[in-house]
Amino acid sequence: MLRNHLEWRKKYQVADLTDDWKPIEVLQKCYPVGIIGEDKSGSPVWLIRHGKLDIRGILQAVTIEEFVRYTVWMLEKSARIMERQSMKLGIDVSKQTIIFDLEHWSFQDLVFKPGMDVAMELIKIFEANYPEAMGYTFVINTPKFFQMAYSLLKPILSETTLSKIKIHGYDKSIWTSDILGVVPAEVLPKALGGRAVDPDGNEWCESLVPGGGPIPEYYKTGSESFGDEEEYKFDDDVMSTFL
Repeated sequence: MLRNHLEWRKKYQVADLTDDWKPIEVLQKCYPVGIIGEDKSGSPVWLIRHGKLDIRGILQAVTIEEFVRYTVWMLEKSARIMERQSMKLGIDVSKQTIIFDLEHWSFQDLVFKPGMDVAMELIKIFEANYPEAMGYTFVINTPKFFQMAYSLLKPILSETTLSKIKIHGYDKSIWTSDILGVVPAEVLPKALGGRAVDPDGNEWCESLVPGGGPIPEYYKTGSESFGDEEEYKFDDDVMSTFL
């Protein structure tokens, strides 16, 4: 296990992913993921607006390895924050809270095979190399077909990880109450039922978490184009169950 971990760190040059590392611009500006503050225990709170991620556009602008490496950089950044918080507060801060928002996520996004492959690779990396870093995880605004994706991901998630995931549909009153039990209202963006806004009034706190959306054409390298062969094929019985 240690050997695999060291090989993984070498593959992605993790030692170089310090606070001074310069991310690729399109990821920094268009990947809708970021830390919005601290939860009630002092742990970092991540907001992942997955429904606003243009994964097709991203993969026309960067390679899969570049995308994965950027995500690993964010995980390393979070680990450094938790280490500093532990020293500052005099307690063990080793877990992070995650809010995973699927609003605007489409079925076309689900069946885009390169996107699913990336998601599964990232989950495997997290499970193998950051197994204890996951705290409360809220998955909100889940469409019916989310269960199709979940059925693929569950086999690679540990029981410990699965026990930390809370899945919610579109009832904002329910999931806001759940999240506010862990995240202070002054940290949670107003768009999600909290009180946090940007200085310019943006209710999504896009100064902390990019708004996502379609990737501008000038970022795309033109090296990737995707057709029907890039669609993930679900079994007919799975399709009939969840659609």
